[in-house]
Amino acid sequence: MKQIRKHLTYANVMSSIAVFVVLGGAAVAASQLPKKSVGPKQLKNNAVTTAKIKKNAVTKAKIKKGAVDNSKLADGAVGNSKLADNAVTGNKIADGSVSGADINAGSTVFSQLVAEIRGTSPLPVTTGSVYPFNNPTYTQAAGEDNQFVGAVDVNFGAGCNPPRSAIAYLLVDPANPGVPTANDLAGYATVSDTSGGSVNRRGEFVPLVGGAGMSKFAPPANTQHTFFVYVGSASCSSGSGISINGAGVDVIGTK
Repeated sequence: MKQIRKHLTYANVMSSIAVFVVLGGAAVAASQLPKKSVGPKQLKNNAVTTAKIKKNAVTKAKIKKGAVDNSKLADGAVGNSKLADNAVTGNKIADGSVSGADINAGSTVFSQLVAEIRGTSPLPVTTGSVYPFNNPTYTQAAGEDNQFVGAVDVNFGAGCNPPRSAIAYLLVDPANPGVPTANDLAGYATVSDTSGGSVNRRGEFVPLVGGAGMSKFAPPANTQHTFFVYVGSASCSSGSGISINGAGVDVIGTK
């Protein structure tokens, strides 16, 4: 102890006290920073990481308008539960972004194509011939009005001399397509030609007065319908060579 006292001087004591004061003050300053004394200038780049942000600390008021764009959102991050009711309006949807595949067709109230009936095989015909469709049957939904739009394509061969013509009838649900009744006749198409040679002509089906009509009113239950084309007449001034190259019916449904 005597040896220690011999080396103690006023300067030694004061310098030691000063060190303790400085270190103690720094420790106090580090743990008791004045409120709002740490601003952007006191934070080094990338100092605030995700782990340093308290849960729910970043609210809407803290997010700059327009700061969160598509590049900031993970795929699938915004689900139905994240969207407020009526949040997505027409001006929020890009033109052409909603296609038919995105629409529940059965939920709509406007008219739409519900069936396509097609015949694609060429068939030589004469008066009384029946032309079959590839897919002649479709189902009319309960409560749905249906309208029919159709046509028949006729070929007059070079051996069929003009004037030449054909009349085709669209049959719906015939008991015997080869012997149709008035109730089977939905519409008819007249095709004629005076040019000569081999030509193709199209005839559009139009409603037949006194026939079944080119529409079906909404049934109380799902109802099947079957189509055929019946050739009412096929004539050349001389020679022969008339055929149907194809026929089609589009069914338009309205609920």
